[in-house]
Amino acid sequence: MSNWRQISLVLAMTMLMSSFAFSQVHTVTASNETVLPGASVTAIVTLDNDEGARGFSMGLAHPGTFLTLTAIDAGTATANANAGAGPDFEFKDLAAAGGPGGTYGVILSFGSPLDEIPVGANNAIADFTYSCNPAAVPGTSEVLNFSDSLGSPVVTTIISVVVGSNSISRIPTKVSGSVSVATPAPSGLSCVITDPCAQVGNLTWVNGDTYDSVEVYANGVLIDTAVGSPTTYFHIVGAPVGVVSYDVLGIRNGTSSALSNVCALDYQTVPTIGAPFGFVCSVDQPTGDTTVNWDPGWAASASSIEVSLDGLLVATLSGGISSIIITIGGPGSYSITVIGSNQCGVFDSVGGCTVTRDNFFIRNDMNQDGTENIADPVQGLNYLFGGGTMDCLDAADVNDDGAVDLGDIVYGLNVIFGIPIGGSVPTVPAPAGACGPDPTADAVGCISFTGC
Repeated sequence: MSNWRQISLVLAMTMLMSSFAFSQVHTVTASNETVLPGASVTAIVTLDNDEGARGFSMGLAHPGTFLTLTAIDAGTATANANAGAGPDFEFKDLAAAGGPGGTYGVILSFGSPLDEIPVGANNAIADFTYSCNPAAVPGTSEVLNFSDSLGSPVVTTIISVVVGSNSISRIPTKVSGSVSVATPAPSGLSCVITDPCAQVGNLTWVNGDTYDSVEVYANGVLIDTAVGSPTTYFHIVGAPVGVVSYDVLGIRNGTSSALSNVCALDYQTVPTIGAPFGFVCSVDQPTGDTTVNWDPGWAASASSIEVSLDGLLVATLSGGISSIIITIGGPGSYSITVIGSNQCGVFDSVGGCTVTRDNFFIRNDMNQDGTENIADPVQGLNYLFGGGTMDCLDAADVNDDGAVDLGDIVYGLNVIFGIPIGGSVPTVPAPAGACGPDPTADAVGCISFTGC
């Protein structure tokens, strides 16, 4: 045999041996899962197979510290056998000898056509379901080990394949899984703005466990870690930043829980209340006591109200008050202003009114010479009909009826000349014969009176 033929034969044999070895690679893998204390979890056993599998058997052991095996079921690939009817043979032992652990054996088909799990990866062949002790400590775990020493008789972990006309048992590579205890998440998260002026939000929740610490997140960013197991948190935002979404999670034994449900707060500038309106102001002329009223609805929106007289603060009122009585000085005009603040103490625009306290005068002394005589009705007639002026209409309102007209001229003449009306001579209403204020609140005023 030539060297070339020897080399070719060696290469051919090498390729044949490589193909045969490759065709025998099978792997069973138990999944890694997490479970909450008191809950159940299913570990999935998957098969990577380079040959169609007609059947299999396995033992899966666990320490039993906090897990209890409660069910073994066919995985998706197994359950799909025989056009979805499932395997023709199943053996399950949830409390296998040598445990804790369980054993599971399957033959897909007894009759023609013989079904098999097709060549592939991650074929789910078995589901092992466990319950977790409610007292299990988060952060701890149990390993799920494939075992060849469970059961009586012992059940080994093998994959059954057919090569040619022979059934062959393949010993697969075994990859262990695990079940870790998760930390229960907080629940019932709620939030409310407790101080809209300082922009402070208050979060409350219900703990799912006794935590070592609690993390608080705002818009997905960790803002604080509170030691222990608190159930409330104050977030001092300090500025109107808009909507902030909050989450919290608990940590125990180095294991973080899932995030809680989300709550959101909208931090906005507290609006000011605007200027007061609806003013009605009236002066008691003899005393100077001035009643000031403004709109009750506006007053209800105010946290505090300040009242000023000619720019000087004279009163600070509580919100909701819509009137005040203040005393102005002697004759003249006065500016009364009112301003209110919102709940944050921010004041807005002022509103108000101007009031006038009449000058002191002598009624029926129309020409302001200090006496009552014929010159006074002449002055009145000149005002009414001759285009004259009258600086103090109160003095010309002789009968004090709130108007200056011909009736005052007649009334004044009757007084001056002692002419009786209805059997008696009329008298001049106050202030008569001496300077004084108008005791009657009316529309007639007195700009100036030189005789007082």
